[in-house]
Amino acid sequence: MTEDGILRIGPPQAIQKVREGSYLVQVPLTAVPSADWRRLFYEMQQEVPPDFPPRSIEISGSVLRFRSDAESVAARVPLIDRWIERANQKETSMAGRSDEQRQRHGERARERKELAALNEGWAKL
Repeated sequence: MTEDGILRIGPPQAIQKVREGSYLVQVPLTAVPSADWRRLFYEMQQEVPPDFPPRSIEISGSVLRFRSDAESVAARVPLIDRWIERANQKETSMAGRSDEQRQRHGERARERKELAALNEGWAKL
C-alpha cells in the first residue's frame, strides 16, 4: 500500500459483456488491499445508492470489478473513488489507534518493571 493508501490508478475498463447492455467493468488499484481495508470499504460507506451498494463490487487482487450498464459507469466511478478514500481514512485512523494502544501498553510494561524494581529494593525494609 502507498503512503496515501489504496488509490485508483486508471480508467474503468469493460472486460466482459454480461448480457445485452450490461458489462463487467474493472478499475485498477495501486496495491492489493488488506483484509481490514476491504472490510472498511464494504461496511463504512455513506451515500450508498440502493442500486449500487459497495457489496456489489468484487475486490480481486489489485482490481475492483462490478457489473454495470455503459451509461452508469461515469456516475459509479466517482462513488468508488469516494469509497476508496473513506476506507483509506478509516484504516489510517485505525492504525493511529493501534499505535497509541501499543504505546500505552509499552508504558504500562515499563511502569510495572519500575514498580517491581522499587518493591524488590524495599522487600528487605
